[in-house]
Amino acid sequence: MGARAVCHLNIIGYKAAVAALKDKSLRGRPYVIAYGPGWQEARGGRNLALDCSPEAIRQGIRPGMSLAAAERQVKDLIVLPPDPPAYELMNRELERLAAHYAPVWENDRAGNFYLDITGTTKLFGPPVDCSSRVLRDILEKTEIRPAVAVASNKLVSKVATRTIRPVGLIQVQAGTEAEFLDRQDVRILPGMGPDLLRIAALTGIREIGEIARLSDAEALALFGKKGLLLRSMALGIDGSCVEGRIGEKRISQQANFEEDTIEETVLMGAMEALAEHGGLIMRNEKLGMRKLWLGVVYSDGIKVQGFEKSKRLLVTDKEIMTAACAVYKKTVNRRIRIRSIGLCFEDFIPLGYQPDLFEPEDMKSLKLQEAIDKIQNRYGVGKISKGLVLAAIKGGRLLPVAAQDYAD
Repeated sequence: MGARAVCHLNIIGYKAAVAALKDKSLRGRPYVIAYGPGWQEARGGRNLALDCSPEAIRQGIRPGMSLAAAERQVKDLIVLPPDPPAYELMNRELERLAAHYAPVWENDRAGNFYLDITGTTKLFGPPVDCSSRVLRDILEKTEIRPAVAVASNKLVSKVATRTIRPVGLIQVQAGTEAEFLDRQDVRILPGMGPDLLRIAALTGIREIGEIARLSDAEALALFGKKGLLLRSMALGIDGSCVEGRIGEKRISQQANFEEDTIEETVLMGAMEALAEHGGLIMRNEKLGMRKLWLGVVYSDGIKVQGFEKSKRLLVTDKEIMTAACAVYKKTVNRRIRIRSIGLCFEDFIPLGYQPDLFEPEDMKSLKLQEAIDKIQNRYGVGKISKGLVLAAIKGGRLLPVAAQDYAD
């Protein structure tokens, strides 16, 4: 089959690029993608620039900047609302093109594609030639201009696109991964979040190669438990696979009640327990999801179900529970006692090395969720939980959540 080959497509400013394709008059003008009035109140936070046009970036605007600050920076700034249907339409076209060249491909639906083109040489030529054809096809069929890199693994291909973005094509030959990474800016190494970058700055580390040359003791002393993994990454070592069509997987769980109940606290507590358990499994698999099913069995044996399809990725327990409550209100309308309730997660998307999918305003919630997950993974599920779950258990009505079903 030959050496492993992974092609990474990095579409910088994906949302902004799709907006410019829909409205040609935007080209060359400063604009941002941001939620409009009303969203701020609904979310309890500031309106932020989610994506920016190249012209806006040249004028000093960056994703994550508050919309008020961006509008002060550029007086004639155009503000456009997110357009999920347009992003989904473009994703389907990009996936169609990817499927022509790779039997396995991974799409985070935010402008990052990985294509496993190992063994396709007889069909499309050497990996760099195949990547060039992919780039040409995307440009011709969609007018999108990505940065494209081909390397022996996902990690190195991702770093490589960051060295040439916003556009271009680069190849990193197998066996030269560490040499390629050696002099690259440490800020483009996946996984180097704000905390690790602060440590690197304090210790004078500026290049990826400086992490690669740390001893075991030095890596652990500087970066804690992440140190050895970080050093492996700095050497270009990555055994992760292109995930393929993860959307076909599902996580389903069911909570049964000791006595049939109609008590709202118990029902909400059961859903919260299911959201916590399923969410932990999902995040441990480095996945987020966009579709949630709810099923209810009444005391008379009647079964009902409904689903909620989210336009944005659901990752935290709070987001999952919000979606569960929405589908509950639409589905459960009989004033009859309930015997059991279940949640099923579908339409998964990989989270990758970093929370690149997360919009800046979500980072505080994600940090809290990471801390909760760490406790759950170390001491066991249920060691930390919401008051609703505890109230349901205390009432003696909620039996342990049924064994999780995680299937393709």
